[in-house]
Amino acid sequence: MKTYGVCVALLFCLTIVPLGAQGAAAPSDQTAALISGYEAYRNEDWTSAMFFFRKAVAGSGGATDETWYMLIMSEMFAGEYAGVLADCEAFLRQFSFSQYAPYIQYQRGRSQHYLRQNENAILTLSDFCHQYPDHGLYASALYWIAESFYAEYNYEAARALYERIVVDFPRDAKVGAAQYRIDAIDQKSREEKLLYLLKVTGEENLAAREEYERQLKVYDTEDRIGLQRRLSDAQRRIAELEDELSVTGGGMNGFNGEVDGIHDVADTISAKTPDVRQPLSADSEVEALKNKARQLQYLLDEHVRTEGAK
Repeated sequence: MKTYGVCVALLFCLTIVPLGAQGAAAPSDQTAALISGYEAYRNEDWTSAMFFFRKAVAGSGGATDETWYMLIMSEMFAGEYAGVLADCEAFLRQFSFSQYAPYIQYQRGRSQHYLRQNENAILTLSDFCHQYPDHGLYASALYWIAESFYAEYNYEAARALYERIVVDFPRDAKVGAAQYRIDAIDQKSREEKLLYLLKVTGEENLAAREEYERQLKVYDTEDRIGLQRRLSDAQRRIAELEDELSVTGGGMNGFNGEVDGIHDVADTISAKTPDVRQPLSADSEVEALKNKARQLQYLLDEHVRTEGAK
């Protein structure tokens, strides 16, 4: 509203053409540029406004604080933040006591934030808040300080300022944006905690799975060793029975139990071998053990039939 008031006042003044001895004089180039600049500004034609206001401040007659202020605002709306920053510094050097100086310092801080000079933006806007604690843009300055902290991932400092805006300036236009940022920071905090829990849980699950697999390997190894030992014992016993059978034809009654036991051992090893993933050599040993047991069974059966014939 203040900007448009300045526009109206200047347009009114510019319509009063000074009279000379020879009649009405034509407006100067700076005056024409100002009129065109205000017209472009009113139509939100920021590119044209920047051009005309830049032309106006180039001459001594148009280089007033109002003209500089309008130029800077046109650049701000156009997103020409590098130009804003340069012109703000030029303005503050020339018109440090102007009524527009607080506004220019505020825009200077905003432009620094948009240019990702967040540390400088925080300093500039903090100075603004210190110098003008009762200014109408105070809450907005706090907001842009918070935005600068937020852009630097300092969420704790940013959240404190957003909360201050919501609590201390409930009717300010920046309250909605500040509350949105508070919700976003809280959401980020919840997500970070969840990711941490998932990471910890995942590491614990991985450790448990590795321990489980290790135990399986241990049990597998122990089972394999036990089966190999039983296979060796059965093979040794078969060899002993073959020796006894070749030496004597008597005492065969006790052999049936031995052969049945060997059959049981062979069947047990054969059943468990796939579970423990025995190598192929173990399968051949089991098959050989079964064959030996079958041969012994055949010899025992022949012996029984011979004895019965007698």
